[in-house]
Amino acid sequence: MVDEVTPRDQSGRGRWQIHIVFVLIATTLISAVSATSGYLVPALAVPTKDALGVSAAFIGYQVTLVFGIGGLSSMIAGGMVGRFGPCRVLQAGLAVSSVGCILYTSANPFIVTAGSILIGLCYGMSHPASSVLLSRFGSPERMNFLFSFRQSSTALGAVIAGLLGPVIATLLTWQAAFQGLAGFSLLLAIAMNRLRPYWDDQADPRTPISAPWAGLRLIIRNRKLLTLCLTGFCLSVVQVGVLAFLVLFVVEDVGFTLTQGGFALSLINILAVGSRIFWGWQADRTPNSLAVVTAMGGVTTLAVLVFSAAGPEWSQWLVYGTMSVLGLATFGWSGIVIANVVKRADQGKIAETMGGTLGFFFSGALVGPSLGSLILQLTGSFSYVFMFLAVTAFVATIMAGFVALRND
Repeated sequence: MVDEVTPRDQSGRGRWQIHIVFVLIATTLISAVSATSGYLVPALAVPTKDALGVSAAFIGYQVTLVFGIGGLSSMIAGGMVGRFGPCRVLQAGLAVSSVGCILYTSANPFIVTAGSILIGLCYGMSHPASSVLLSRFGSPERMNFLFSFRQSSTALGAVIAGLLGPVIATLLTWQAAFQGLAGFSLLLAIAMNRLRPYWDDQADPRTPISAPWAGLRLIIRNRKLLTLCLTGFCLSVVQVGVLAFLVLFVVEDVGFTLTQGGFALSLINILAVGSRIFWGWQADRTPNSLAVVTAMGGVTTLAVLVFSAAGPEWSQWLVYGTMSVLGLATFGWSGIVIANVVKRADQGKIAETMGGTLGFFFSGALVGPSLGSLILQLTGSFSYVFMFLAVTAFVATIMAGFVALRND
């Protein structure tokens, strides 16, 4: 057990290391770095494809690997926090990401695939560990804001990858973007070692490592937790589905240029960062925070339906305005749902429960683009894809409202 110096040390050492502002910023930074490594894969898809001489489908499989392995690793990491401590798990994730980024720069497609697997492992490891830290050092009345702020790291990582990745690739090489992130991740992991006495003081090497499915069992046995996780699954389907088809839709059906489509994607991701923080703050000031999720689900349903009707006759400002509503309503749910899961979970099993919860979220991230692609292939129309996403958002709204009405 790491107990040479603890947060309760009477000398007063370590107070800033456990202050919630520092913990929040640190965990958000770590999660953003992990997310950036994952989003660099699609952001640099074109130069990677050209350098390797592979098809676009190969890069698509790498993206699927990153998010698929991310869901699995979140469940595995949840069972490791009790034995090794959240800080050590976060360090391990950054180290794994560093190796994965280096492997991804290889000229061998098989080694690149191994790099994708390691990047995915890192992507899923950060959230269970950081959730334990936020729930431990944060105040209960601020949980929605804390988790929403931390969840903004995902959109922040997408923005960083989308903006800096291509610039570095243009000025240097596409490999330099991954190599630079690998170096930063490793340095961050080393620097975090000084936090272990304060963050890992409750770690116990005698604690058994829970099975990856332990969190799923905890969720399935609790109807409210299961309903919350299914709500998150559906909203994740909608969120990632919108991102997956946005550029294709506005370029092919609405008449945008590729540059305008890229700007639209950046706009939604930037709004997603702010919306998560705002709605988390608002949820803490609402007697029933799940009512906020219910309202967001309803607005998302309507916004997706309206957006599906967009066409060349629409003005650019109307298209951007509708997308802004999507960005503000569709992406603010995750931190609030996670805070409600933590509130209802066994406080000694938060890491495992969070691992299972994220398994639902990552599954939604895979199902949204997959089913959307199938619908597009069968119908040839983006309208049916967005109708599917709207129906899914409506189902999420009903489930969130169900738990909100039975709020305890």
